Amino acid sequence: MRLHRLAVSALGCLALVAAWEIGAYVVGGRSANPEIVWPHLSDVLGEALPALAGVDTTGGQQLTGVADPSLSGAARVLGEQALVTTLRVLGGTALGMVAGVALGFLLATAGWFRRTFSPVLQTLRQVPLFALTLLFVIWFGGTTTGIVVFVAFGTGLMMMVATQEAIASVPAVHVTYARTLGATRADVLRTVVAPAIVPQLAATTLVVVGLAWAMVMAAEFLGTQQGLGRLILFFQMFQLTDRMVVVAGVLTVLAVASQLVLTQVLARLTRWVPRENG
Repeated sequence: MRLHRLAVSALGCLALVAAWEIGAYVVGGRSANPEIVWPHLSDVLGEALPALAGVDTTGGQQLTGVADPSLSGAARVLGEQALVTTLRVLGGTALGMVAGVALGFLLATAGWFRRTFSPVLQTLRQVPLFALTLLFVIWFGGTTTGIVVFVAFGTGLMMMVATQEAIASVPAVHVTYARTLGATRADVLRTVVAPAIVPQLAATTLVVVGLAWAMVMAAEFLGTQQGLGRLILFFQMFQLTDRMVVVAGVLTVLAVASQLVLTQVLARLTRWVPRENG
């Protein structure tokens, strides 16, 4: 079964590569500058990837004119920028999840908090997140702190709603049964409600992490001097599409890897949850 899944995944990757090459021949072939419109993967991997060694990231991005492109130099540049972006994703997601779960619990269980803050929080969750990117850039000056807070804001709102809905969906009979056994309100929240909402929050976490990558990219496009998003913007300014594809590929690998790792971690944390076979 596992080999079958791997084979299907491999076929999917091959289909994607084939579709890209077909697009390069069809769309790029009609352009006077095919390397700008839709470069071939052979050019991306053979020329653009080593050429990334010629990017100086010490003072923002700039071309250094390195005469001898190398894979090791490209790996250094991509590694440095990937680390910056990944740390921003991790920091913003962790902060947002903690704040979101806490707010969700308060909204669902504390009447005074819900009556006081629910209108404001419910209004904020209706605002398009990416419309606020520039505001956070202005407020924080495009710093890592600003990006982390921006990601935490978006992911926190999502986790807040998910937590509130998860608590509301806990069967009342479970709470009543715990109360008849003498459990206090705190005991019910700790031993009944908290475990019951874990599966739903685990599913939401996967969505939240995907959102976090997108939010970090949006922030790095607009107001920072480091990160994969800034690197893509830098190459776009010089119409270096092939190098943009390289960075986008690295970003995709990181996002997929984070999803795979998180899926395994969450599966272990929720291994007590009944699952259908297949």
